[in-house]
Amino acid sequence: MTLPEVRGTLTPNRPLADLTWLRVGGPADWLFQPADLADLQGFLAGLDPSIPVFPMGVGSNLIVRDGGLRAAVIRLGRGFNGIEVQGDLVIAGAAALDAHVARKAAEAGLDLTFLRTIPGAIGGAVRMNAGCYGTYVADHLVEIQGVTRAGVAVAIQAADLHLRYRQSDLPEGFVITQATLRTSAADPAALEARMLDQIAKR
Repeated sequence: MTLPEVRGTLTPNRPLADLTWLRVGGPADWLFQPADLADLQGFLAGLDPSIPVFPMGVGSNLIVRDGGLRAAVIRLGRGFNGIEVQGDLVIAGAAALDAHVARKAAEAGLDLTFLRTIPGAIGGAVRMNAGCYGTYVADHLVEIQGVTRAGVAVAIQAADLHLRYRQSDLPEGFVITQATLRTSAADPAALEARMLDQIAKR
């Protein structure tokens, strides 16, 4: 089967065990690590529509069966982990670790401290409406950006995801690339102290 030309890394029969926290699981038919957004779009647009797409984060909440995945697994990396603060908004790439987003926001005096002890990356946090200490992604999410199974870059408003306990209504094969969250201002030192307390309790 002919696969699209890519600039990132496309690996056939790639074992996934070393990419999950539990260190178990068989291979994916293909593992694609796109170089950037355009590379991701081109791959999905050119991929045979019959091939399932499985977006994978850092594997903190994932168990892969021994037989592996009959799919093209998409794993976002360095080109998708930026974190930017604009006023009361935090714009985070899907591959940005939850803890890093919490710390970067706190440095800017914005409260996303609930993310500090959640393992994983922002893409997975959105997908599963992650939360703790009584706060969930749904309480802060404004919109996400991503790429459809057909390779089209789109934005989806938070309300259209119907976020609920550990669930969301993402389109099949949709790959989240970025999330925008809105939150309130607070004293950076107080936020840092809160996060240290959360880590101690954990």
